[in-house]
Amino acid sequence: MLNLMQVQTFLAVIDEGGIQSAAERLACSQPAVSQHLRKLEEFVGVPLVVRNRSRALPTRDGEIFLPRARALLAAAERARTLVADRRLVVHASGNVGVFLAPRLVARFEREIGRPEAVDLVIGTNRGAVDALVSGEADVVLTEWSEEHPAVEWLNWRREKLVVIAAPEHPLAARRHIPRQALFDHPIIGGEPGTGTGRALAGVFGADVGHLRMARQLGSTAAVKEAVKANLGLSVVLAYAVDEDVKAGTLVRLDLEEVDIYKTLHIGVARESPQSSMARRFLAFCRASAT
Repeated sequence: MLNLMQVQTFLAVIDEGGIQSAAERLACSQPAVSQHLRKLEEFVGVPLVVRNRSRALPTRDGEIFLPRARALLAAAERARTLVADRRLVVHASGNVGVFLAPRLVARFEREIGRPEAVDLVIGTNRGAVDALVSGEADVVLTEWSEEHPAVEWLNWRREKLVVIAAPEHPLAARRHIPRQALFDHPIIGGEPGTGTGRALAGVFGADVGHLRMARQLGSTAAVKEAVKANLGLSVVLAYAVDEDVKAGTLVRLDLEEVDIYKTLHIGVARESPQSSMARRFLAFCRASAT
């Protein structure tokens, strides 16, 4: 079976004029060069190189094969470039996609020197995971992970959750409240399956069922507007309400007994090469979280 390393070796032998010089150019051993050349000659069925005392030269068949060999390597490089220059497709779930991913993508594109190198798609956690499994996405940024043999997960960031209230809410003046205070007020939920429920279960244990989940809205943006209208409290990622808290349209409440945290995740195809843009983006995200 012909492979590109054999073709590259043949060209190195001809261009450098010998096995030893070709081995130095390819950074491999002389026996490896000889083996690659022998395998190539076995594949084409004729000798391609003749060796005299001064240098290695192409045979008549080698002369015929030489331009084809250069064309093969050129075609391989063009194919590699086309794939390497393809935009990286990143799917991010709602909160991560809206509040973290755009700045992350912008910094990554500046670092690699390629504007518009990333296509960012913002959707649901479920949609992001499905896109990665189906091959539509190269990388996903989500609020939960899901075991799958084709997916490799990285625990990316540990983000704080906070309770939010309207400025006129009875609890708003306290800023720090006991856990039990949440049982007395309706709780507004956002996107289903974000992992917030699991985080609350870790804080309240079996009592989590006593929380009054009054409404299940489809996004954090909708939740914030409902809380501003004083329809209830909510529990959201702290970074998702920083600007609203600074503007005074929402009040951030911390629990007295414990902080609530949620882990954000990055998913990548398990078979994605270490040299791929997906792996490079994953490494950049890991570094940005430290």
